[in-house]
Amino acid sequence: MATEDEVSEFLSQNRETAAWAESLRGACETDKLWRHRREFILRNMSDFCVVGELPQNLDSNHKGLDRLIAYSMVWCNHVFTGCRYPHPVMEKVLKMAETIKVIDAPVRTTRDELVSKVKKRGIASSNEGIEDEHFKKQRSADGTCMKTAGQPSNVVTSCSDAQRTDAGYYQPATQERRNSRECNQQTVKGQLQSSVNTINVPRRLTSEDIKGRQSFFNRLYKTVAWKLVSAGGFGPNLNHSELLGNSIESLKSTLDIAFVPLKELADLPQNKTSLENIVCELRCQAVYLGMGCGKTKENAKAVASREAIKLFLKKKVVVRICKRKYCGRDVEDLVLLDEESRSPNLPPALNNPLDLI
Repeated sequence: MATEDEVSEFLSQNRETAAWAESLRGACETDKLWRHRREFILRNMSDFCVVGELPQNLDSNHKGLDRLIAYSMVWCNHVFTGCRYPHPVMEKVLKMAETIKVIDAPVRTTRDELVSKVKKRGIASSNEGIEDEHFKKQRSADGTCMKTAGQPSNVVTSCSDAQRTDAGYYQPATQERRNSRECNQQTVKGQLQSSVNTINVPRRLTSEDIKGRQSFFNRLYKTVAWKLVSAGGFGPNLNHSELLGNSIESLKSTLDIAFVPLKELADLPQNKTSLENIVCELRCQAVYLGMGCGKTKENAKAVASREAIKLFLKKKVVVRICKRKYCGRDVEDLVLLDEESRSPNLPPALNNPLDLI
């Protein structure tokens, strides 16, 4: 993710991650600043959170994400508002942002550069006077500056009223300023916690999701059985799509059909012929029934329907919670199986199953 285009492409292919990252954006954060801070967070996510998983239970304090957010704000404050921090903190964030290219960052004159220019001109002036004038202009241009405590995991705090020494540390403020700083600290902390709490924790499937659906599929099992008898049994000349669709409609439900080009499913074994370029997935009441490939949508639907009908040739069908691949990661799904099936080898899902329930 070294360029903006690569970040945009990554987020377009990982919509759940994109939505999660967007929840970390500050309410008053500009598009430009957020674009760079978002890249900083995404590039360093694996060092602070479990690889392949978004942080869970963030409302109970996720220390890794808290640290990453603090580092991202430190880096943006340094790049875009000219703030300086203790050397270990600066060294850490600059290393974390080594491959991030910022071509439109503002350019500012440091105190040392200003003093050097004054000396070259031969102007007689004390360091104190130069420092005061410089920081008046700096505060006027930037509004506020930000700082962190010695431990980088702490929350970023506002320090617009404090003065800074040559090394980047801050001089003690008056009691009134300290009170103001503590108030600002609580405000920023609240904003960070609010952002953290807005991340949606993925829903987990339970036995309650199975109960009502199992009752429906028990009735569907009997309906399909009667229609198979009327059609002369299961065979190659049977219109599997029509039989399955009519059986489901007779129970006042619908057959949900999804199609995707075979080449777009990276997790699907590429052992099909070049003619089988369409994948069809069948569901009913958000329960996966079967999948098939074909050269047309009708062919793919027919293959998927035949695989689904095969389930009803067993003694009993059951709805179970199984793991399937979706966008390269494991997700939970409701799957219809025969009662003897133990560890089914399921193909990847075309859509996120949890979005369908």
